[in-house]
Amino acid sequence: QQCLINLYQQGQFQQALDSATQLLSQFPNSLTLYNIQGVANAALGYFDASIDNYKQALKIRPNYVDTYYNMGSALKDKGDLEAAIASYKQALKIKPDYAEAYNHMGIAQMVNGDLEAAINSYKLALNIKPDFALAYNNMGIALKNKDDLEAAILSFKQALNIKPNYAKACFNMGNALRDKGDLGAAIESYKQAVTIKPHYAEAYCNLGTALKSIGNQGAAIKSYKQALAIKPNYAEAYNHMGIAQMVNGDLEAAINSYKLALNIKPDFALAYNNMGIALKNKDDLEAAILSFKQALNIKPNYAKACFNMGNALRD
Repeated sequence: QQCLINLYQQGQFQQALDSATQLLSQFPNSLTLYNIQGVANAALGYFDASIDNYKQALKIRPNYVDTYYNMGSALKDKGDLEAAIASYKQALKIKPDYAEAYNHMGIAQMVNGDLEAAINSYKLALNIKPDFALAYNNMGIALKNKDDLEAAILSFKQALNIKPNYAKACFNMGNALRDKGDLGAAIESYKQAVTIKPHYAEAYCNLGTALKSIGNQGAAIKSYKQALAIKPNYAEAYNHMGIAQMVNGDLEAAINSYKLALNIKPDFALAYNNMGIALKNKDDLEAAILSFKQALNIKPNYAKACFNMGNALRD
């Protein structure tokens, strides 16, 4: 069984699944084998099969806490959030000091839109495990989504006090600082994130946006290019780079960036709108109007595209 666990930990999910399935014919009452099947199926995206594996395990031992926890994660990843929360609650009935279950339940509650319940779950996790950096980071995200930016920033700082090289907490703190309007501090947080994790495309993209907001278009474009070197199919980075290039006066480069964004993401209404602005600025009014129409085909209630098309039709 340890060999199967090793296969799973090495990312060889199909091999772990095949071996566990084969061994279950010899050991049909093995909780470990059902759980390995469950985590391997979940890792492969076979969530219904994973949930069935966990149900089989619970028939053998109805109060097996790890099975309820694992089943909650599979249900969460499948998008069945209410069932996931119920599964985590079952785990917590059996093991009330299960900090990880509170943390995962908080994630499910947050995705489900119940921010207050999520924050409460993270607090309960932290009461049990005060050095739980992941729970502080997740609580920060919930507080930011609730627009409590000061509390969010404090929560990210707590995560970083526990785990100084926590790139995701640096990134999330950068987002909260940006939303608060403290762009200088946001830029420092994003820079710290990419120093810790050099291949962090999203942090490079958000760093670019913060640099763009303070008027440093050249540095912004450089940051977007770094994001795209890591993640070539990053449509949002192309769109943001197009804006910086447009502000910089390089309309041809901007139009090309928007086209690249749309090659990746054909239903990207914002990129069509932005391309329309660049085309209008280039005095190519027919192409601009066509671009605004494409944006409105995708997003009929797009007021900004209506406004921009009105300007192009007027000209």
